[in-house]
Amino acid sequence: MMNKLCDVKNISFSYDKSAGKNKMILDDISFSVSKNEIVGILGKNGCGKSTLLNIISGFIVAQKGEVCIKGKSICQAGKKAKDFSLRERAKSISYIQQKSLNIPSYYQVEDFILEGLRPFRPFGIYKEEDYAYLDNIMKECNLQHFNGRLVNELSGGEQQRCFFAREIMKKADLFLFDEPCSAMDIKYQKEFFKLAEKTKKQNGNSILITIHDINLAVQNCDRIILLYEGRILYDGPSDEISCEVLSKAFDVKVSMEKQYSKKYFYY
Repeated sequence: MMNKLCDVKNISFSYDKSAGKNKMILDDISFSVSKNEIVGILGKNGCGKSTLLNIISGFIVAQKGEVCIKGKSICQAGKKAKDFSLRERAKSISYIQQKSLNIPSYYQVEDFILEGLRPFRPFGIYKEEDYAYLDNIMKECNLQHFNGRLVNELSGGEQQRCFFAREIMKKADLFLFDEPCSAMDIKYQKEFFKLAEKTKKQNGNSILITIHDINLAVQNCDRIILLYEGRILYDGPSDEISCEVLSKAFDVKVSMEKQYSKKYFYY
């Protein structure tokens, strides 16, 4: 794959290390992600979507396999960050977890977003150009009207945009999102993917995102990886995924209609 950024090689994982092969949450998972690509990870609850992101980020280590970012090893067969220090990992990977949106009560929006530069600035000493970049990011994320507001006073969707803006600040190579649209209404979902597309094009980074909504994934992701029973059932262009594989993966009958050149799946 040209411009390969992330390489997942033969990853297998179980939370019960003594479990047999039939207890593996992820079993021999391999795929690559190129620069300038939005990849949606789909599958029913418990199929290993969040676990996979945790392994790619380096937060947990797979029993087998290896994950490389830009050719450097994040983890390899039970060992952590072979080639990455924690600081280097923070510069290269942005991981936004759905279940960890706990923000200290004193954080104002602009200060929270500026924290994205912490891996690059000793002791939080920021430069004039940092503040200019902050203003630009807040406008791009439609957050300029929240200047001076406390982050924990905002809605779930607005907080998600704050998290995204903070990660854009550090210009990470790889964005990992775990169900980022779960707290967003339709308007903010559209804004999120519009911003993701813009960020991808401007910075050439990759976005790997777990998502439940099939239609949201098909219409906004360049590619879909579909997990089923610990394995990859489908890995390909989002607009080529079939009702048959979706029906199998979600254990429900899925049908499709085409409207104005767009596919809509029903289940």
